[in-house]
Amino acid sequence: MRHLKKAVLCFAMAAAVGAGMAPPAAAASGDYENYWFGCNYESSNNFKFRIFYNSNLAGDYRNIGYAVYDFDSVQDGTGYSPLKYCGFRSAGSGQRVKNNAASARNSHSTYTGVLYYNSGYKGAADYIWGTVNQLEATYNENASFNWKS
Repeated sequence: MRHLKKAVLCFAMAAAVGAGMAPPAAAASGDYENYWFGCNYESSNNFKFRIFYNSNLAGDYRNIGYAVYDFDSVQDGTGYSPLKYCGFRSAGSGQRVKNNAASARNSHSTYTGVLYYNSGYKGAADYIWGTVNQLEATYNENASFNWKS
């Protein structure tokens, strides 16, 4: 019986150490997905919202597939970083998304994309269904994003 208790204790300790080597929890989060995969041109079926640096869907862009609580603080797998435009050598290349958006496009067939003035899905908002050539309530004052059914 004493050996069984030691074996169980050793197993529990090994499991705890092994858990520390697992991929970070952020790897499964929407923040992580937005951070790492939001610059693929036609990303995947999950990235139906595209935010642009300039009006008329011009300049650099960023694809967004999941809610973003604060564009300046997105989990990147090792910490928090600002979400930036993709860097395709056009206007806005490499700039922060927060407070730097002028237009957007939503190609989701079920949900409306909502761009908020403040972090935490608060304040004035632009409800985007289809193409918006110039944001109104959040023009260059955008801080968060969420989907609405």
